Amino acid sequence: MSYATILDLQNILPEKITIGTVNIGTPTPGRQVTQRSSMTPDQARRFIEYAQQYVDARLRPMYVCPLRRINSYETPLEAAVSPGSRVTITVRDTGSFNYNQMVRLQDKNGYENATILSVTNFTTFVVDRLNASYELATGKVVILEYPDPIPIITARLACAFCLDRLYVSQQSPDTSSYAVAQRNQARAELENVLTGEALLFGQDFTGRRFIRGSLIDAYRTPADIFQKGQEKE
Repeated sequence: MSYATILDLQNILPEKITIGTVNIGTPTPGRQVTQRSSMTPDQARRFIEYAQQYVDARLRPMYVCPLRRINSYETPLEAAVSPGSRVTITVRDTGSFNYNQMVRLQDKNGYENATILSVTNFTTFVVDRLNASYELATGKVVILEYPDPIPIITARLACAFCLDRLYVSQQSPDTSSYAVAQRNQARAELENVLTGEALLFGQDFTGRRFIRGSLIDAYRTPADIFQKGQEKE
């Protein structure tokens, strides 16, 4: 799975740049002009993949890549859950749950993943679909996500790659100032990780030897030779 979603990318892109399947020949009801999507979902996923490759390449001296999703938060169920579509989940507090998050429902009998469609109120939220029931006694719900700030870094880089491609075909010079700003912000956040100012929670470190690094060598980071801010455009 990618470090960022198409929704993450769309939230970073300027409003006029859209992701969809509408081509130039598809009219929009109620409008006199046709609306064309700037890119398809497959193209958006490709830009996200390019951004993920960049992030992995920068983090490999310090972390095992590709990174893995972690259990960032878990809470017990407050009511039994039945299978179906648009299932309502009841917990003690929904403050940590947000739209489009991946969650895992589990109890002593098994588990499955689902996506949050909406947060209804302070104690309930709705997921897209469940194939099994989960009991109250041992049931719990877990948030699965990549550690901060990986999703926003990936979305910013994917946004910059996308804007470079769109901008060069329409404007001169061939560099978008917004794309440059997004790249610089992403690089600054990556620098914070590489210099130890930010920690990727739940990830494995890389050592200098082919054994557990903490037994012989101290973990080495690129901070020794890395000058913060040197790659700004």
